[in-house]
Amino acid sequence: MKLKLIAAAALMFLFMHGASADEQKLYIYTWDTYADTVLFKKFEQETGIKVVADIYSSNDTLLAKLKSGGAYDIVAPSGNYVPLLTGENLLMPLPDEVKAFGAKMSAMVKNPAYDPDYKYALPLFWGTTAIAVDTKLTKEEVTSWNQFFKRPVGEAASLGMLDDTSTVMDLASIALGKPYCENKPETYKAIQELLTNQKPFVKVYGATGYVERLAANEVAMQMAWSGDAYRARKNNPAIKYVYPKEGVEIWADNLAIPAAAKNVDAAKKFIEFVMKPENMAEYAQYAGMVPSLEAAKPLLPDDFRDAPEFNIPAGVKGEVSITCPPEVVKNYEKIWERLLK
Repeated sequence: MKLKLIAAAALMFLFMHGASADEQKLYIYTWDTYADTVLFKKFEQETGIKVVADIYSSNDTLLAKLKSGGAYDIVAPSGNYVPLLTGENLLMPLPDEVKAFGAKMSAMVKNPAYDPDYKYALPLFWGTTAIAVDTKLTKEEVTSWNQFFKRPVGEAASLGMLDDTSTVMDLASIALGKPYCENKPETYKAIQELLTNQKPFVKVYGATGYVERLAANEVAMQMAWSGDAYRARKNNPAIKYVYPKEGVEIWADNLAIPAAAKNVDAAKKFIEFVMKPENMAEYAQYAGMVPSLEAAKPLLPDDFRDAPEFNIPAGVKGEVSITCPPEVVKNYEKIWERLLK
């Protein structure tokens, strides 16, 4: 009997120890370029909470993962996906202490249309989507989206395309002079034709590894997010970030807490940690992104703060990405599925 009691006590200790250890873990699902292990380690040292990070390379992957039951405490959705996630009841309201940081956001992301009261999402970084040109592979002076979507007949495949459906449709719309989310048959047809005619010239569809491909001179032109273009240029000076004359997409990535989160207190502590200006500045430099927190900007090095990838030239129109109605989203998905068959 004594041995049974000792064994039971040992099992109870292991169970309790395991539960306690699990409570001190924060499960993060974030963009592949946002998994800053140094910053995560700093958070762990300050709080005793270990960060366990999983990564994705598109908002569609994030949406699918959460819908399939993926259990995380922090995610980083782009603004135009926040309403989609909340519509599926996949995010929980942010604690009041977290929402209060909204008053400290920079003008570009303050009271964003997708969540003006920061009920579900707090901006982390913002940037643009345009064209990264490898000047070593092409001497062409790129100034227009037409040069990216419409290549000369017979040219070898040399383009890199992102695989984020919303981003691609936004930029196709800009190239065609159409508003975002235009629900017209002729617009869908024009987008389908634009992307289909471009397909023979596309070397790679996909966001995973595209920064490395740019750095290695593997594509002449790449649809790129500004921070990634910055990171690629740091490794390959031949990369030039071009703002096409028709305009660029402006986006914001956010910190949010999934409805299925198991460690909400740790998630709150992590957001509060990231919102300290010195930590935000450090995080922005790792990710190569513009920080949402206004107080973080003066802490950035001059060459980072003034980089061309982070400063839209005067006269270039920036179109803030929005959430399209369900009917438009479904039609976009059909266009994308046909394209990749």
